[in-house]
Amino acid sequence: MSLHRRTVLPLLIAAATVFAAPSVAHAQSAYFFPQASEAAAFDASIPTPEQFLGYPIGSRFTRHDQLVAYFQELARHSDKISVREIGRSYEGRPLLIATVTAASNQGRLEQIRQQHATLVDPAQPRSAAGDSPVVVWLGYSVHGNETSSGEAAMLTAYYLVANRSAETQQWLQQAVVLFDPAQNPDGRDRAANWHNAWASDPASADPADKEHVEPFPQGRTNHYFTDLNRDWLALTQRDSRPKVEVFHQWYPNVQIDFHEMGKDNTYYFEPSPKSMHSPLIPAASYEFNKTLAKYHAQSLDALGSLYYTGENYDNFSPVYGSTYPDFHGAVGVTVEQASSRGRVQESVNGLLTFPFTIRNQVATGLGTVRGAVTERSGLFDLQKSFFQSALKQAGQQPVKSFVFGDAHDPALTRRLLELLLLHRIDVHALPRDVTVDGQSFSAGSAYVVPVQQAQFRLVHSIFAETPPIKGDVFYGSTSYAIAPAYGVAFAGSRSRIDGGAAVTELPAAGGGVVGGQATFAYVIDWRDYNAGRALAELQGKGVLARAAFKPFTAGTAQGDVAFAAGSIVIPVAGQSLQGAALLDAVNAATRSAGVQAQAHALASGRSRDGIDLGSDSVKALRKPAVALVMGEGVTATEIGSAWFLLDQQLHLPASKLDPQQLGKVPLDRYTTLVLSGGNYAGVDATAVAALKRWVQAGGSLVTYGSASKWAIEQKLAEGETLGKDEDAADESRRAFGDQRDIAAIERVSGNILSADADTSHPLAFGVPRRPLAVNKENAVVLQPSANPFSTVVRIDSPPRVNGYLSERNRSRVAGSAWLLVSAQGQGNVVLFADDPAHRKYWHGTDRLLINAIFFGNLVNPSKARG
Repeated sequence: MSLHRRTVLPLLIAAATVFAAPSVAHAQSAYFFPQASEAAAFDASIPTPEQFLGYPIGSRFTRHDQLVAYFQELARHSDKISVREIGRSYEGRPLLIATVTAASNQGRLEQIRQQHATLVDPAQPRSAAGDSPVVVWLGYSVHGNETSSGEAAMLTAYYLVANRSAETQQWLQQAVVLFDPAQNPDGRDRAANWHNAWASDPASADPADKEHVEPFPQGRTNHYFTDLNRDWLALTQRDSRPKVEVFHQWYPNVQIDFHEMGKDNTYYFEPSPKSMHSPLIPAASYEFNKTLAKYHAQSLDALGSLYYTGENYDNFSPVYGSTYPDFHGAVGVTVEQASSRGRVQESVNGLLTFPFTIRNQVATGLGTVRGAVTERSGLFDLQKSFFQSALKQAGQQPVKSFVFGDAHDPALTRRLLELLLLHRIDVHALPRDVTVDGQSFSAGSAYVVPVQQAQFRLVHSIFAETPPIKGDVFYGSTSYAIAPAYGVAFAGSRSRIDGGAAVTELPAAGGGVVGGQATFAYVIDWRDYNAGRALAELQGKGVLARAAFKPFTAGTAQGDVAFAAGSIVIPVAGQSLQGAALLDAVNAATRSAGVQAQAHALASGRSRDGIDLGSDSVKALRKPAVALVMGEGVTATEIGSAWFLLDQQLHLPASKLDPQQLGKVPLDRYTTLVLSGGNYAGVDATAVAALKRWVQAGGSLVTYGSASKWAIEQKLAEGETLGKDEDAADESRRAFGDQRDIAAIERVSGNILSADADTSHPLAFGVPRRPLAVNKENAVVLQPSANPFSTVVRIDSPPRVNGYLSERNRSRVAGSAWLLVSAQGQGNVVLFADDPAHRKYWHGTDRLLINAIFFGNLVNPSKARG
């Protein structure tokens, strides 16, 4: 018998045993809880997941509504668990937090919470926490198609509620365990429904079987294709915000984020490599990973399951569910289970079954509770010292205060303020005008963030440059600062700026027309980020709009007001709505959009300065009709960002086309087509020819990343060129063991680069300053356009880099184009080097995409007058 046969045969027998329906629920308990295999160890009045659902766990995939129903069923049968809905997903599915603890603790949860919260207050003594229970957070299914964890959530909750052992009762007395059983319910159901729909009986282990091969966009991401595990800091999604609200109510001591990885792996848990640690985080926090790892190892050793630690997955930035806790004095842990992506699949380790993956996740969850209870005193000490050391570390920083705010863009200023408040960061109103690093900030439109505060480390993460570290350490982005991405003016002051009153809630959103009913026109300043939403609403009502391609100053009810290029002009003449009806429409649009810079009523087309409103530099705008290309081969997270921008920011409906439709559906109904990064090799010559004809006839094709590369190679953007991919230094011989490190050093991933924007170009209207931060996420490099007026954004030479970028890659991108327009006949191709709406919080550059949508037919170089 071959070695392979000797290995696989026992696993086949084991798999058959697992998939055989147990005669009683105890059979499943014996498999998932071998340490408590006696039926008497469980309270028979508490239904097992199998009894409630009607099938053995691991024999099919549990839908989200069934998972929710089971947690609610536990709460009906036991006073050890309470369940509350904290929000809804974009598709309307409930988001839950289940709290499991002793019945005596359930009756005093608020008292426990307040007592525990003293640990994060540096002014409170450690003794203030008293004998309060340790707080454990178990987060499941943030990636919807990493399905073992959602099933494990039910089993783990059942064990804690139903198990009668003295050890379990001790855990419940000394711990409050918070379950987030499905962080991404929309993605989870997408995956569960696929696997259930294509399941065979008996199950197929063939990796090529349809059950194991999810189609675009797969279940990893949420409704808008957001990777929710990268959204803990940016908080762009409805799915993320409620759980962070609960996080700040409880400040857990231990938080586990359950994941899956490739089928040929084993099981990973932290500690992570030292090179992946943030210098902002005390070494003691990372050391405690080693302490907790002992309990995870014991749990998996008891099962004989293979695992590894300390090799990958970074612990560097607070964007992840396992690292955000690290920035709050907790021990955050990523665990990764090899995924069966179906009920059973062949792997290099033999047959990998769904129940086996679930059992490992259950063991780790219970091991976490055991470890947290045992190490409670040390965990409390860790959290208390963490926030005390934050004040000490803050005092050593050269920057003492951050100030932010754009007087002409209250919308984005307000949005950044909201983010800070969601993270419980101390913010104060700016009481007087100040100038910091050459930037002016005005009282009434700007805010001060003191560095000296308990949340110093999160303040640093949002505003400051990424701490310098080695280049071979990152699993994800190498920079994660939010403020540069927002495009709002901000600066760090080396002297302390005394702030005014503490800001604890958002100011009321503004909007509406200043000056009453206009006799000539209404004007909306395009620098306000929400102006695009107002324009979309007005165009949707049939209102005709124009845009001023040069700045002007007009007399208004508030005196002379300077309007920037891009400002929207709504003439009174020629509208289907007249008089009060037009005023009502403009009022409603600006108020619902939150255009706080307001719209102004003008009585004359004669300007005080600059162009008059009848100038040919005030151009008529077409109503956009946008199609987003999404389907197999397309990078879901990138096109999802465009979809989210149109839906949630602009409220502008878009068609969604599969790449295979491009040569088959008429394109002339669309003004704009958006192709994000991806692989377009499957788009045939017929489709390319159709795209060329559409562009030549006046269409605007917007591409980014690899789609821009494809567009140039297909001569859709004829005349444009790519940057040369310079060869690495010649190395005749390298160590075999260094392959991964060398590849990581040369990887381009999530860097913030300095660039220069031509703010006179329509694609950069509304951008407040020429210096612009851009995200560099891939290796695509665009050469500046041969037309000197068509390179809209160019990366500085040399660029300032926030994050890690190798010297070779710095040299490649220096002076390259990040955004350019390629005029083709009556239309054009708008080429971005990277996703301008990256991860849905790059507002400083997603407004360039908004401009491409509204002004796309007006961005080709102008002909000379006369």
